[in-house]
Amino acid sequence: MILFQLFSNPGLVIVWLSALIVAITAHEFSHGLAARFLGDDTAERAGRLTLNPLAHLDLLGSVMLLLVGFGWAKPVPINPASLQKGKLGRFLVSFAGIGANLLLAIIFILLLKLVFLGTGFGAENYLIKFLVFLIYINVALFVFNLFPIAPLDGYRIFESFAPIAFRRVAPFLEQWGFLILIAVVFLTDIIGSLIVFVIRIFSVLSGINLLGLI
Repeated sequence: MILFQLFSNPGLVIVWLSALIVAITAHEFSHGLAARFLGDDTAERAGRLTLNPLAHLDLLGSVMLLLVGFGWAKPVPINPASLQKGKLGRFLVSFAGIGANLLLAIIFILLLKLVFLGTGFGAENYLIKFLVFLIYINVALFVFNLFPIAPLDGYRIFESFAPIAFRRVAPFLEQWGFLILIAVVFLTDIIGSLIVFVIRIFSVLSGINLLGLI
């Protein structure tokens, strides 16, 4: 649906890309910031503790987000050995990105509601589209990265508290994780269905038909 809109109205491409840049930059910056607070300055030394989107965007991941609704950015370099608080520290750094996307989705839903209440803007207004795209992309990144498949954040979150026995299969999962991920994306509709499910929940809670605005 979004892809059809972009092709039928090229002006929306700029709006979509702007929303994409905001969401991905916030996600990756949050990883680096959490790591820095926990004692690891690897991301900072690599120039990734920045809000400059050029430091974070991955071409293929951005195209995937444009074409299929979910994608990724360049992974932020982290040195687990430098993190404080052990497993909890690794969990917090892994969760920081998707936590930021969830928080932003909620903030932009509230802003969208305020815009609707304070203006007469309709669904085709570019500000409305920008806020809706921000909500959708942040929800998509949140849901997508929760999956426990390497190299996604969900895998690192699971890895943080996995039993020792998990180490036996971890090399296999990390070696083939990307292919497993591609199979899940293109051979199933699990991720897309979950994204729609979460957006429906937000629609009920906010009283705004978000899917009707996409």
